[in-house]
Amino acid sequence: MIRRYFLLGLGGFLFNVGQTNTVLSQTSGTVFNIRWRDLDVGYSSINLQQISDRIYVDVDVKINVSLFKIQLFSYSLKCNEIWKKKRLMSLNSEVLIGKKREFCKVKRSSNGLEVRGSAFSGVLHGNPGTTSYFTPDFLEREIWISTQNGKPLKISAKNLGVERIDSPLGTIRANNWEVSGDLNLNLYYDKYNEWVASAFKAGGSLASFVLHNKVGRINQIWEQS
Repeated sequence: MIRRYFLLGLGGFLFNVGQTNTVLSQTSGTVFNIRWRDLDVGYSSINLQQISDRIYVDVDVKINVSLFKIQLFSYSLKCNEIWKKKRLMSLNSEVLIGKKREFCKVKRSSNGLEVRGSAFSGVLHGNPGTTSYFTPDFLEREIWISTQNGKPLKISAKNLGVERIDSPLGTIRANNWEVSGDLNLNLYYDKYNEWVASAFKAGGSLASFVLHNKVGRINQIWEQS
């Protein structure tokens, strides 16, 4: 049941490669299996496209935990971000946790980043990252905006060294970054600074994002923007 749900979700994920009228777009994407208590409970996909001087990021996450056909937990997130010169210009996300709705809307103005979310509304200054995690550049930023509810999260990051990560694509050597503060998880980036795994505690057990497939290099597009 869970596996079927997961595969149906992946079937709807497309890498959009194409042209605008005047500018060739660059596109890359990554899909993760989400595992919890040795079960495949969902997927996370991130699709990044550069058109001219802007980067468009689409994130899709779906989680479904069931036992004996009884749904114990469900989570879905759809998030769209627009970046220019590595600065967030706008963000729109919709989240469902069971039947509870959360959201985040961000727009850059002359005042700063105007945030309206289910857990925070206000103006942020500087150059925060987001919890989409797609580039290790965010590890150098003290504030991340939660794509779930708009809350500004103060974080710090520490490199714990290189580890071997097992995935369906083979063994990957990646730097293990420990993120702590208002958010606690481990993020893994390979030698190309591509996000290849993550791990965090959920419901008292370890949950992990396991690399399922990649097309192109997300961080390469980011660095060229």
